[in-house]
Amino acid sequence: MLRAKTVDWVVRAVFLLAALAVCQPAHAAKRVALVIGNGGYASSPLNNPVNDAKDMADKLRGLGFEVTLLTDAGQRKMEDAIHAFDARLGGANVRLFYYAGHGMQVQGANYLIPVDAEVRAERDIKYEAVNAGRVLDGMADAGPGVNILILDACRNNPFARSFRSGSRGLARMDAPSGSMIVYATSPGDVAADGSGRNGIFTKHLLAYVDQSGLTLEQVFKRTGRDVMRETKGDQVPWTASSVFDEVYLSGKTTAAGVSMPDTQPQVDMARVPEGQPQAVAEPSVGDTWSDPTTGMEFVFVPGGCFQMGSSSGVDYEKPVHEVCVDGFWMGKYEVTQTEWQRVMKNNPAHFKGERNPVEQVSWNDVQDYIKRLNAKGNGTFRLPTEAEWEYAARSGGRDEKYAGGNNVDHVAWYRDTSNGKTHPVGTKAPNGLGLYDMSGNVWEWCQDVYDQNAYSRHSHQNPVYSGKTGYYVERGGGWGGMAWDVRAANRAKSVPSSRNSYRGFRLLRTN
Repeated sequence: MLRAKTVDWVVRAVFLLAALAVCQPAHAAKRVALVIGNGGYASSPLNNPVNDAKDMADKLRGLGFEVTLLTDAGQRKMEDAIHAFDARLGGANVRLFYYAGHGMQVQGANYLIPVDAEVRAERDIKYEAVNAGRVLDGMADAGPGVNILILDACRNNPFARSFRSGSRGLARMDAPSGSMIVYATSPGDVAADGSGRNGIFTKHLLAYVDQSGLTLEQVFKRTGRDVMRETKGDQVPWTASSVFDEVYLSGKTTAAGVSMPDTQPQVDMARVPEGQPQAVAEPSVGDTWSDPTTGMEFVFVPGGCFQMGSSSGVDYEKPVHEVCVDGFWMGKYEVTQTEWQRVMKNNPAHFKGERNPVEQVSWNDVQDYIKRLNAKGNGTFRLPTEAEWEYAARSGGRDEKYAGGNNVDHVAWYRDTSNGKTHPVGTKAPNGLGLYDMSGNVWEWCQDVYDQNAYSRHSHQNPVYSGKTGYYVERGGGWGGMAWDVRAANRAKSVPSSRNSYRGFRLLRTN
């Protein structure tokens, strides 16, 4: 009898413990964040950073983060908080650092400016400010987990009159393994402080950071899209990432084993059949998809109409004419040597590098690659038409000189920046659709036959020229060209058997 009662008690206890486990919050894994907002500068105050930091801290607490919040902090207070943050990193699965305020680059290093900084000359910065690399190094040394560094710190230099250099904004930093670095605008550019409660970047980030079911990448892509819309392309947020798993802050289980409770029923994206775009509704701008065979990433480009060509260009870029294209999935990057090798089992490139674009491939070679890739059954791929290419390069048909704006050095590897070679894809700033290297690095084959008078023969909807001239179109310019060559409107031609080290391609997915 005693044994039976004991067994019954044990069974009840097990059920009680199981029930308690079910009722516990799902984000049992540890998340830590350090959030700093500096606006109370004596010489150049900012209106939004304190509000930005407070609002971001509230959002992160709601997502299960243990948050340390600092506002209008001096150098000692910032450094002490960073030391304390370092001590908490090792046991955390997700580590996040957010900074809003003045920041600047000096000799390639990024510095966050305390409110008590006394800077009379450029050399003072390293002693009066906090090196952002110090934070990143601490996160990288913390072991397995996801590191997120968010810098809304690209305002105008408040000490510009004391500086000899003309560097603007922040310098580009490489993301260590498992890390994502997010800038409010492109490296070397400046961000707006905003006229309301929050800065423009943080205002849009707050709208998405706790949105259930979005991956980390989607949060920042949608933030960037909305910032660009509001600023009409003047401010282009930028991300450097070596996070390759899908990480969710809300509504899913992350790669680091962190999950969050949902208050609304969610469609389980993991059940979407492999090889299909991971979206339940119609895809929208900012959505991405990865090919399971090659790992190639694609960005959805919504359809639309635009003015194709250039009135200030040469004759074969005229007449400027309206064309409309249907929506499509465009390769986020030029096809890399690794992506080529996974299908063709060889690497013809002259400039070797796994993440460098494949080159020395002819138009005919590319058609063979596409045929083999399509046989894998993960989608239908092809080269973009000339109209699709220019529409995507110009961020959905905007009036942009280069693919991503009018500053060629920000977006393109060309003669003045390339040092006579190709570079890993995605190392310049993206355009407004999140597409990289559409200006520069390598010329890109298109599907169309080249004709200098093709524009006068284009149909209005989805034009593609297929005459018989013996040449095919190439667009975007390459590492050896001048700034003129990498303009979004520029056109060139080659025979379909031609191979050289300055020409590659990117793919389009139709379904």
